[in-house]
Amino acid sequence: MSLNKLTVLLLLPIITLATEKANNEKIVVAYKLSNININLDGKLTEPIWQKEPIKEFVQKDPNEGTPATEQTNVWVAFDNEYIYVAAKLYDSKPEQIDASIARRDNYFSSDWFAFYVDPYNDKKTGYFFGVNAGGTMLDGVLFNDSWDDWSWDGIWETKTTIDKDGWTVEMRIPFSQMRFNHGESMTWGVNFYREVKRNNEKSYYVMVPKAESGFVSRFAPLEGLNGIKPKQRFEMMPYVVQKAQYLVHDKGDPFYKSNQYKTSVGADFKIGIGSNLNIDATINPDFGQVEVDPAVINLSAFESYFNEKRPFFIEGMDNFYFGIGGANNNWGFNFGWPELFYSRRIGRSPRGNTSDAEYLNYPGETRILGAAKLTGKLNESTSLGAISAITERTFATLWNNGIRTGEEIEPLTFYNVLRSKKEFNDGRQSLGFMFTGVNRAFNKNSLSDNLAKNAYAFGLDGWTFLDDKKEYVLTGAFAGTHVNGSKEYLQKLQKQPYRYFQRPDNPFETFDAERTSLTGYYGRVMLNKQQGNFYINSALGFVSPGFEQNDLGFQWMADRINIHTVLGYRWFEPDSIFRSKQVYASYSRSMNFKGETISNFLWYRLGGTFTNYYELAMGGNYNFETYNPTLTRGGPMGINPSSYYFWIFGSTDRREKLSFNSEINFSRNSIGAKYNMLYLSLTWKPNTQLTFSIGPSFEVSKALQQWVRNVSDPLAVNTYNTRYVFSTINQHTLSANIRLNWTFTPTLSLQLFMQPFFAVGDYSDFKELARPRSLNYNYYGQNGSTINYDKDNDKYNVDPDGNGPAKSFTFGNPNFNYKSLRGTVVLRWEALPGSTLYFVWSHNQTNFDNAGEFNFARDFKQLWNSKGDDVLMVKFSYWLDM
Repeated sequence: MSLNKLTVLLLLPIITLATEKANNEKIVVAYKLSNININLDGKLTEPIWQKEPIKEFVQKDPNEGTPATEQTNVWVAFDNEYIYVAAKLYDSKPEQIDASIARRDNYFSSDWFAFYVDPYNDKKTGYFFGVNAGGTMLDGVLFNDSWDDWSWDGIWETKTTIDKDGWTVEMRIPFSQMRFNHGESMTWGVNFYREVKRNNEKSYYVMVPKAESGFVSRFAPLEGLNGIKPKQRFEMMPYVVQKAQYLVHDKGDPFYKSNQYKTSVGADFKIGIGSNLNIDATINPDFGQVEVDPAVINLSAFESYFNEKRPFFIEGMDNFYFGIGGANNNWGFNFGWPELFYSRRIGRSPRGNTSDAEYLNYPGETRILGAAKLTGKLNESTSLGAISAITERTFATLWNNGIRTGEEIEPLTFYNVLRSKKEFNDGRQSLGFMFTGVNRAFNKNSLSDNLAKNAYAFGLDGWTFLDDKKEYVLTGAFAGTHVNGSKEYLQKLQKQPYRYFQRPDNPFETFDAERTSLTGYYGRVMLNKQQGNFYINSALGFVSPGFEQNDLGFQWMADRINIHTVLGYRWFEPDSIFRSKQVYASYSRSMNFKGETISNFLWYRLGGTFTNYYELAMGGNYNFETYNPTLTRGGPMGINPSSYYFWIFGSTDRREKLSFNSEINFSRNSIGAKYNMLYLSLTWKPNTQLTFSIGPSFEVSKALQQWVRNVSDPLAVNTYNTRYVFSTINQHTLSANIRLNWTFTPTLSLQLFMQPFFAVGDYSDFKELARPRSLNYNYYGQNGSTINYDKDNDKYNVDPDGNGPAKSFTFGNPNFNYKSLRGTVVLRWEALPGSTLYFVWSHNQTNFDNAGEFNFARDFKQLWNSKGDDVLMVKFSYWLDM
């Protein structure tokens, strides 16, 4: 017998199982309810639940491919308004069923049941609805065949009960909460999941082996959905918010009292266009955040990124991802797909400047006058998403000698996003496009100096599978941008840190003071192996110097050509030590459009899960010496010294009452810089209603090339008539994320989040770059130069050549000691499905004493004794299904 025939014979059972899933031989029948009312009580007493169930569940963990150890019976029924799912989850040890409770969408190790559904039957998208034995609900959307997004909150109901045989579930989900192509007879895709906590067993009705790809595409057909006449969807959710702000302020501030107590009202609307498209609209939306953004210290030239937290933008966000699709893995390595739509740009803080004033009332955000969103599918293969929003013309109020004046700080602005994707050949190919536009109406010339008048982006993306088994996929994206505005604004735009056209050694793209527009392009193609033990991912990408997407997107790079290749091997089969393990290695390199290498490194990662469900992973990279185009903040090229980085991570079994995970990081470079970080996270579950977690981290670093400032000097001929001042910085950062979740019932919970944050930077060894593209520096205080610290004025005086002709200069002491305590307490009560009452307390206090000196005991005392801001808020939103 040949080797090939023997291999086929040995793999025949696996091939048969895979073929069964691909052909969807498992079929689920939905029973139509006629004159039968389902009493949603978690007790399967209705006659419909006595019909034949589906029950052939298969393990994915711990023993892949074997039948589930506990029997699970599932039924699906429907009427004109709802789809019902019932499950009897038998358990041979009912006393060990975990019925812990937590706030909605808070997954934790427990006994779970979940219903997955693909209403379009498009093999790519869908919804999931889950509940644990205690009644905690979770839901979200499915996209890209195997990815999920938990930010969507559907309005549905469920009940659970525990008895001597196990536990039972009843779900009632309105058809109006899902989008589908309505027909007299419909076939949907479905799957079901069960998790048994005590043995960490995870089983599915349709189980996809770990070495294979896909999830939604494997669903079993749900048949029998005949004669449904769903009502037209029209929902309204009015809200009222009352705030009370107690802030640190000057007693003479004339604006404080008028801003202290604010009341706002508004409403969100959902309108169904047929059963497959939704229009979301909002009037005077409340975009207040329940949880604060984390504190950060950013010493780079780039903007910090914060995740979206506003519900209007979160829901359906997967419709607006660009470049992502087709491949089940995306690797960046100093590149990535462009984020053409970053929703936090809408309603962002105003960016206009104001005149000097005794007191200033400067709004922290730009009010959104109205916004509308259209999402859904035109048919099974064509998705559509659109957003339009208008933000108001915003004014700051100035107070001088008892006189109030107003100055415009943000113009009237229109934001538009249009996104669509079309799939072909049963999802083997796809082509999509995306358009974004920002248009501003200026009344004040100074605002046109800071903002673009018009900004547009357009992109095409898609994928194609290269083989019949869908094992290899080629994805790609191409985009172009165009921005126009005043000459003053384009000058600033050319000086952005991801561009730096003003660099004196940048002949490829020179600075043009007369320019009034900027155009650029982006492209990337990526090959991904979707399944199997052996893994490969490789990509080639480029983004031109003029590419600019920051008006409605988020940008951190331009002028870059990038390549990378990842190779890996995954062992999904357990052995005597590991349940699974994997190893990856990669090489990546980036260049600018002149061909100069700006990133060049080798990377690796290996890890595994032990038989006791503990985890261990480690990895790192070696960076070769490269050029650094941003080191001098607009000056000539600097050098990134060669360096290495290593990390190790470990965690215990998350099912235990007390679980830990920890990570250690360290790096060194060839000139003596170093970085060390220790992170430890502890989670404690003392009972079924309480969860406490604390995650402290401590970082100690020393950098020898910390930029301080640039000083013009015609005598600095070696560095293009500018002195580029640097220093050594020793930095200590200590922080912790502290959370307490107390869940009284599945609909009533109390959450506390607190983040103490300490960051101290001590600058020393001030110097200037001696030559571009080198690691040579001239240290102040040596070779005739002088540096003196003026304690009274907290600044440094530098004479770069002693009594020579070079002019002396000064700069402020850059040392810092930033201490903050941020936190929120949220009491959330879902009084009725979709109707929620919030009580929120938000607190923030800061202190800056003893710059450059780290002493935790003293710093903590100073922070604790500092005054802080407190905001109390009551919000009630009421869901009306009309």
